[in-house]
Amino acid sequence: MVDEGIKYALAATQGDSWGQLAGDTVMGLAADRGLEAEGTVDIYGSILHHACLADILTTAVRKQDTPAWVVPEKVNDWTSGAFLSPDGSNLRRCVLASSWSDARHYSECRSWMTLGEIAMYELPMQLVVLIIGQQRDGRRHGAWTTGYRHPKNHELRFRKRQHSNTQEFNEKWERIVREEHAEITREEWLEKMLADDVLPNVCFKEDIEVPPPRQIARIKELAVRKLERLLNLKEIPEMNLSSCDFPVPCPFKKLCWALPERMPSKDYGYVRIK
Repeated sequence: MVDEGIKYALAATQGDSWGQLAGDTVMGLAADRGLEAEGTVDIYGSILHHACLADILTTAVRKQDTPAWVVPEKVNDWTSGAFLSPDGSNLRRCVLASSWSDARHYSECRSWMTLGEIAMYELPMQLVVLIIGQQRDGRRHGAWTTGYRHPKNHELRFRKRQHSNTQEFNEKWERIVREEHAEITREEWLEKMLADDVLPNVCFKEDIEVPPPRQIARIKELAVRKLERLLNLKEIPEMNLSSCDFPVPCPFKKLCWALPERMPSKDYGYVRIK
């Protein structure tokens, strides 16, 4: 829902606040589609938390006076999931990740969402990487959503200065979460993240160039072969165990692993794509 909220705001052409638009989109999706959560999660609190997360992330990515990101036209039966920059010089994607590593970098570079898009449009790709932290109890834990406030002057901080003996704040500092402090503006929150040198670690860009023509042709041919196999399917394919949980959990996992195996239906929250 956070990803959908950000995408909607990035492509919007009207709005008083792109961040507010992203947050409102998350709230709307939660109301219209609902939210599945495991364990004893505070559902409303989690939704509000993720709406605020979408708000601050969008504000960091798109300034209010910048033009909308453009949705590319369909080409060769390929419907893009990426954006075009306003000047049309490159493709763009926002990547939400709990953490970043060389393995995750190469995984993104070689995925259909990146390499497939580049091959079809023959344009370089800019990945806007947003590190949103680990998820626990229905919330993301990181600087986008959590900060510390000085006990006396109420200054917002995210980490100690480099000359400090410890990077941990003592018990006198108040730990705060963004959704409970609307008096702190988006701009102030981001400025403090930048001042504490936290923002560059959780918001950065990866540029991926267009591969040689031979590689582009190879990716296009592979896409055609895979599409033909999908269109010729007469029955539901068997489980693919190596894809159940990595790199992201498969949305059909709970159906495949049920005994007996279940079919997708509205009863389980699935929406048929016509």
